[in-house]
Amino acid sequence: MRNIAASALVIARRDFVVTVFTKTFLLFLLGPLLIIGISILFGNLGERMAQQDLKPTVAVIASEADFAAIATIKKRVEPAFGERGMAELVRYEPDYVIDAQARDLLGARDKRILAVLTGGIDRPRLIGAVSDTGSIRGQLTLLIEEARHQRALAGAGVRSALPAEIEFVKVEESAGSIASARALTARSGQLLIFMLTVLLAGMLLSNLVEEKTNKVIEVLAAALPVDAIFLGKLIAMLGVSVVGIAVWASAAAAGMALWSPGSMNMPEPAVGGPLFVLLVTLYFAANYLILGALFLGIGSQASSVREVQTLSMPVTLGQVLVFLLASFAVGPYNSLLGIGAAVFPLSSPLAMVARAAQTPELWPHLLALLWQALWVWLVVKLSASLFRSNVLKSGSGGSAMPWRRRSTEG
Repeated sequence: MRNIAASALVIARRDFVVTVFTKTFLLFLLGPLLIIGISILFGNLGERMAQQDLKPTVAVIASEADFAAIATIKKRVEPAFGERGMAELVRYEPDYVIDAQARDLLGARDKRILAVLTGGIDRPRLIGAVSDTGSIRGQLTLLIEEARHQRALAGAGVRSALPAEIEFVKVEESAGSIASARALTARSGQLLIFMLTVLLAGMLLSNLVEEKTNKVIEVLAAALPVDAIFLGKLIAMLGVSVVGIAVWASAAAAGMALWSPGSMNMPEPAVGGPLFVLLVTLYFAANYLILGALFLGIGSQASSVREVQTLSMPVTLGQVLVFLLASFAVGPYNSLLGIGAAVFPLSSPLAMVARAAQTPELWPHLLALLWQALWVWLVVKLSASLFRSNVLKSGSGGSAMPWRRRSTEG
């Protein structure tokens, strides 16, 4: 065991240095930062432009009195419609032929009017490319009904009803808010681990292809145990991933501190913030090592980059299915589905991250980490065994596609 650990560290140091101290790795670090930065920049600009360009405008052909009654009601009720608000209302003085005026307004390209409201609040008529059950008609119906109600009160000698004042008592938290916040934290932790694993663990599929082509792997296998080679490569790639994550996390923290300093407040997980960060780190490492050992074993059977590319799609699909399984277990973490997701080795890290966000119990995490460490070792042993039997002993180049070997031999 000590010999395997020492040999694994030798391989890990070799692969880590060869990978990190290259210009390619620098580009690998900068690539996601540039893509995310450009996406955020153009996303914000696009959202602002969309809000300006796509906010519906309704022309109201009415007298000043009728329009003032509608505009007053709109100003009062618009905050209830949220960020998108209500349609923009623009008044036009009635012309001699109202229908012709409405057609001209709808056809004017510079005004970009979606619909035209005529008839004031007595005989309202909506003309335009809107649905008869859509939000535009509903908004205008509400405004006109409320304007009529206010006019009826004024005609009866009753002062207009004042807006209702609701006494508001704020509490720091409630059972519902805590559950919702912790579920959000759980899903955020799962998504973070999943995205990082998809981005980083896939490299292990092609890790051995070049060394098999150059016959380097045969030299290494003659000098060191195959188990140590696989374990060392896993440790090296985990170290490379940690370096990349540290750079990206630092850049993300700096960007959030500069552009949106108030957005770094996250819901408090059940185990506490610092311990949750530690568990997320440990479960990412466990998830990376389990899947990485599996990918390394699958990729080691491939004899060319083309075969690795063919294997990438089913491998990615499998990761998505595992992520969906863990996502379904976020709420009912003590149900049969939740316990099953925590026991199944491929989904166990994701399921346990969700559990850490929702319940303060710590002993399940110790058992889960030991269970996942056992599976890391088992998958490494299995991958190394397959590599020895199918590649090193067969001398066939180790294609992962046996039907291609049979057709070649035929």
